[in-house]
Amino acid sequence: MSFPAIIRDEMRLVQRPVPAHLPGCVHADRIIELARDAFLFTTPRGTRFHYQRGQGVAVEQAATGTDRETDLFYNGTVYGGVAWLNGLVPLHASSVARSGRIIAFTGESGEGKSTLAAALARHGFGHRSDDVLLVEPTADSIRAWPDRDRIKLWNDAIDMVQARRQAEVEPGSGKFFAEIDQFGAQAETLTADGPLPLTDLIVLQTIAEGEPSLQPCTGLAKIPQLLKAMYRIEIPAHLKDGAGYAAALKRLGTGVRVWTLNRQRDRSMFENDICRIAQRLNTL
Repeated sequence: MSFPAIIRDEMRLVQRPVPAHLPGCVHADRIIELARDAFLFTTPRGTRFHYQRGQGVAVEQAATGTDRETDLFYNGTVYGGVAWLNGLVPLHASSVARSGRIIAFTGESGEGKSTLAAALARHGFGHRSDDVLLVEPTADSIRAWPDRDRIKLWNDAIDMVQARRQAEVEPGSGKFFAEIDQFGAQAETLTADGPLPLTDLIVLQTIAEGEPSLQPCTGLAKIPQLLKAMYRIEIPAHLKDGAGYAAALKRLGTGVRVWTLNRQRDRSMFENDICRIAQRLNTL
């Protein structure tokens, strides 16, 4: 089965009872029960997802659950889990496209991955993913696919990137779905639903002062950065699929350039810094 068919078929929502427990577990805790071809995942509000390879995803929404929370986790943790169980690699990364290739941004929570990707849309970069970037490493290519979910930004970031505020992700969260305008991005980048080659992974780091700087990360120093970028890496770890994700890690390590982007988080410098970052990315 091809990569897009896996996502279309395996992520389909189906009507079936969600089991109380998952038989044949290799790992179980209060959040996830995991088998080699299935998982049972419970959200903070108690909504439960059951995935079985070849049988799609069943949902049992809790009385205290909300449609927004269900949608959020369906397009996040469930999406990542389905990817791992089907031999794909989800990265916790926002990304943009330029000249037919993907540049991805990763980093600790709160480093501004989504904000940076959304801001670059005003500088000729096509927005491709907001939170989870699915990657298919093969012997001759590393292909990255567009995100399933909408852009999510903190309230102040919406103003900084001149986006249009939509519904709040969760009531009281302070984070909103957003629409952005894209200027100068190539038409094929904006309309393509298929993959583009992933060439660069950029790790965001905050500095106290100074101009933005992009530094190469080479050799063995790439490995911890790639590991931290892998979304829900505990899933292959619990499956003890060391060979599987070691092979993916090796392929990413040899096929993707890794950088660190050091920049201030000074709102007054935001526009200036984005211009400088865009100029630097155009030289990659």
